[in-house]
Amino acid sequence: MSETTYNEKVRKLKKPFWKKVWEDYGGLLYMLPVLLGIVCFTIIPMITSLNYAFHDYDPYAFEVSEQLTNFGFQNFIKIFTPGEKGGELETVMYSVFVTFRFTILNVGIGLTGSYILALFLNQKTKGIEAFRVVYYLPCLIPGVAGTLLWLDITTVNGGYINLILEILHLPEYTFYEEAETVLPTLLFVSVFTFGGNAVMWLAQMKNVPTELYESADLDGANYFHKLFHITIPQTTSMIFYLLIMSIIGGLQAFGNVYPLVSVAGREVEFIGVKIYQAAYESGDLSLACALSWFLFVIIGILTAFIFKTSKWVYYGEEA
Repeated sequence: MSETTYNEKVRKLKKPFWKKVWEDYGGLLYMLPVLLGIVCFTIIPMITSLNYAFHDYDPYAFEVSEQLTNFGFQNFIKIFTPGEKGGELETVMYSVFVTFRFTILNVGIGLTGSYILALFLNQKTKGIEAFRVVYYLPCLIPGVAGTLLWLDITTVNGGYINLILEILHLPEYTFYEEAETVLPTLLFVSVFTFGGNAVMWLAQMKNVPTELYESADLDGANYFHKLFHITIPQTTSMIFYLLIMSIIGGLQAFGNVYPLVSVAGREVEFIGVKIYQAAYESGDLSLACALSWFLFVIIGILTAFIFKTSKWVYYGEEA
């Protein structure tokens, strides 16, 4: 390195901070909307909800200073304190149970089913692009609208599915009206959203080097050998990503289950629904914030565990 280049680098390092900021103002201007969004819509709401969780919130207090009182852990204690007929402990623990039950099954079925669908859509077949569009179309329907649509289709008396079963002389299905059929119905409806994950799988499958398949063909490998020794190992990074996102989505489920509360009752009172009920139906915003942080901790622990055990993920030779 020449002396001139060395002196120039030293001079740049000694520049005041404000000069460095001024030189990079273009990049900072591009980042500013995102940074403002993170601060205004993520950091500030999180700090506010944490403050509410450790206080008793009274929205009807005349003075703003009197809205938040009694700093302490009372809202978190309330969650885990049995009361009359179990109190909050019974309802929250049951919400945790139904949420985890749905999430575990939905993640397993969703990831496996969408992967199989992506393998089908990855074939070099004439007209396969049309199938890709058809399978993805249900994902364009908003969650609440899709839930209400399926609620109409699965109505026991007069629903389209039961009408078809009646024509076929088969017994009607109870769907959301019986506790034992609520979960199978939720999982059945989720099948029609496989297209979203399938698109992600497809993008990853397209990045698998064709040379690997060509070498495998020369060695006489069949389809399943290539699937388990090339395709799946090469797509583990997407498996890792979708696994985390599916778990978080399942634990935070709300829009696709809340419209069903009036029909299915406790079987769809997931943690997200419980938070909404505490805030807007019971008017206990402090308890709702405590429940939100309770859910946040659960998601954080599970995410950290998955990252800790992610040695099976292959990111490529340059990773």
